[in-house]
Amino acid sequence: MPGESDAHATKIPELIPRPRTIDAPSARPAFSCAAFSSLDLPDSLKSCAQQICEILDGVEVPGGTSLPVEFTPVRLPAEHYRLRIREDQIRAEFADARGALHAVRTLVDLWDGYERSALPVLDIEDGPDLATRGVFVESFTGTDLMNLPDWQNLIDRLAHLKLNTLGLSIYGCWDIRHGERPAEYMFVPLRDFPDLVSSSRITTWDPLDRGETELEYVPVIFEKDLFSDICAYATARGVELIPHLGGPGHSTLIPRVVSELSAVDPAGARTGYGYCVSRPAARHALVRLIRNLIDQHLRPNGLRRLHVAGDEYYPISNVDPGDRQRVVSPYCACEGCRNLSPGRLLVEYLILVGTVLADAGIEMVHWQDTLVREGVLDEYLDRAVEQGLPRPVIVWWKYNDPVPEPRTEGTETWVAPTTGLFPHLFSQDFTENVSTTLRKGKAAGASGVLAYWIPDPADHQNVACLADLAWNSSPSGATGFRRRWAEYVSPDSSATAEQAYSLAHTVTASYPSMMYLVDQVLPYFADAGVPGTRYPDDQLRAFAVTRPPLADALRQIAATLREAISLMPPGRDVRFWPNPVEQWRNEARRTAASLELFTGVLALACRAGEDCAATASVVRQAEALLQHVSRSKPAYLAPAALREHWLFVREISPAVRRLRAELGAGRRTSWHPWIV
Repeated sequence: MPGESDAHATKIPELIPRPRTIDAPSARPAFSCAAFSSLDLPDSLKSCAQQICEILDGVEVPGGTSLPVEFTPVRLPAEHYRLRIREDQIRAEFADARGALHAVRTLVDLWDGYERSALPVLDIEDGPDLATRGVFVESFTGTDLMNLPDWQNLIDRLAHLKLNTLGLSIYGCWDIRHGERPAEYMFVPLRDFPDLVSSSRITTWDPLDRGETELEYVPVIFEKDLFSDICAYATARGVELIPHLGGPGHSTLIPRVVSELSAVDPAGARTGYGYCVSRPAARHALVRLIRNLIDQHLRPNGLRRLHVAGDEYYPISNVDPGDRQRVVSPYCACEGCRNLSPGRLLVEYLILVGTVLADAGIEMVHWQDTLVREGVLDEYLDRAVEQGLPRPVIVWWKYNDPVPEPRTEGTETWVAPTTGLFPHLFSQDFTENVSTTLRKGKAAGASGVLAYWIPDPADHQNVACLADLAWNSSPSGATGFRRRWAEYVSPDSSATAEQAYSLAHTVTASYPSMMYLVDQVLPYFADAGVPGTRYPDDQLRAFAVTRPPLADALRQIAATLREAISLMPPGRDVRFWPNPVEQWRNEARRTAASLELFTGVLALACRAGEDCAATASVVRQAEALLQHVSRSKPAYLAPAALREHWLFVREISPAVRRLRAELGAGRRTSWHPWIV
């Protein structure tokens, strides 16, 4: 970037996201700065004046003098700013309220980078590549336990990285895992539909009692009616909140409770999955539901868009507690619907919902997958124009290779990588997915990015990569970002930090290794309702095969992560985020310890006769792993993460007894010992 050589010459701290231009006009050294004071803010900053003051007030070294910050509105593109830093004054020129907020965030990042005591003499001119930059937060186990401070912390973290959009799922349903009923999440109450309440029940491990516990609860955001508070907090920090309404796929709760809306089978029986879009009573019920959502939650909070999902709309199994193998179709078979293709059914649903929203001045956002798979994207966009509806935003998502090439003609387009999948699984490095998705999106002309995420501070690197590359694209992509990330988190030992990250990256950045090998030791994927399956016996048996040596693969992965942990130097604290190096260590240790425990149990099962010492060692490993997870995960994520480990730990002794007889002793044979 322009001025980059000067920036390095004056040892300017690494900034994430990277500013567009930095110019150090002289070789003057950094100067002491103890605090900031804002001059009278212009009227154009009334909406964010309190937030600007809070950010500047967060910078203070006792006993020093404060440096005044002057704010001046100028003609610049949206969200752009200029920052002029001198020993006697700081001048922030801004295009709009977000631009002013970005300016002060850059200012405190520079101050933090100088060990919170100094500033360099320089000029910055900056602004984003993409107009929409944010994350979509799934309604799932974990987010259903987030309290208001958790949501506020999340918004502060996103805003400090100059992300300006938070997609928040307020309704979504999943199949049956870890129990006998579907996972259903209703995050906002609806006055006209009081029975639309969801609860979760999970069996997990209690770190205080050091034993099994059963939790049943209604989502905290629903129970305390936090949605409006979250919206207000986001707005004050320059973050647009876009609610996400699951359906007609990912929906069991609404069609079961609002039964007149449910799809019906060929015999006319309501299926409780998917919606009818033909019967007058069903259409009326859907209109009532959307109007209730508008009147109670969208309009009062000034929201201008609703994410009407439309994704993964197809028949599925594992949602009927009475018969988990039964395939349930979301396609209605009533007289009016039966002759419509799946794509046409989806289009009818979206047009009906969009018409109600448009009457209230609210626009729509959709995932692309079903519209594209069913070949109805163009038909849908044409229908929307014919009906006089605003053109929706289409979001193209995929979290592994090959990332799709988005089509941008005809309507606004965003792309969607992931910054982290389910936090109860093992943490992955998704920087390459972020980089590839953004590169393809920008080449096609996409105007935004909305990354899938269930918030976990351990994913800081992924979120920072998203923020960095969406703000200021770089031909070096993820590779260049990771080099600068090492400098950002460990400025005194960046080369060693980069080496540690690179070593771990060989494991955690491999989607096939993590999803199809490492995560398979946990019960989440094992619990899919397949008759005759047993966890963890089936998993232990699978990894006990001699060729391919799968257990040795797990041992090698654990050893690689342990080596990376030993290399990683100390890291610095980052504003609004827990120490990112410490968070990375915690997750690497969790993964390595889990694989070591799994292979230890496998070895125990293959051992001839009882071995009290080996058994005691495995028990100690299990206890240490549970305690580590309970200490390192945020309170809202800990129960779900502990469940994954506890459901394995509690089965160790009985599984070992069962498998000893089946596997026998001494089954493992040497494979290529002269190479390995």
